[in-house]
Amino acid sequence: MEQQRSEFRIVYPLPARPVAFIGHREFSVLDCSEHALRLDLRRHPDPPGPASRVAGAVRLAQGFEHAFEGLMQRTDERSAVLLLDEPFRIDLSVIFQEQRYLRSKFPNWR
Repeated sequence: MEQQRSEFRIVYPLPARPVAFIGHREFSVLDCSEHALRLDLRRHPDPPGPASRVAGAVRLAQGFEHAFEGLMQRTDERSAVLLLDEPFRIDLSVIFQEQRYLRSKFPNWR
């Protein structure tokens, strides 16, 4: 039986991590998919908690900026998952462009 991923996820190399802007704060993005961003919380002593609604923008590695609104979920001391509301999901073509960009800049990245 053939398996298919429900969504495509990019785990970023450290020097190319996108930045998510929420209010006056900047969060490094550890990985992203069409439906979610995983944010690095280690530099933020008081991040938005689980079930918090947030809005902001993310600047992807290739420079593309994408506005978002969503719900914080699954937080721990290191990271949090931000589920993007449906109208703010990242188009799959943008995810694939991001992947091509990363492969061109980081040939050993997988």
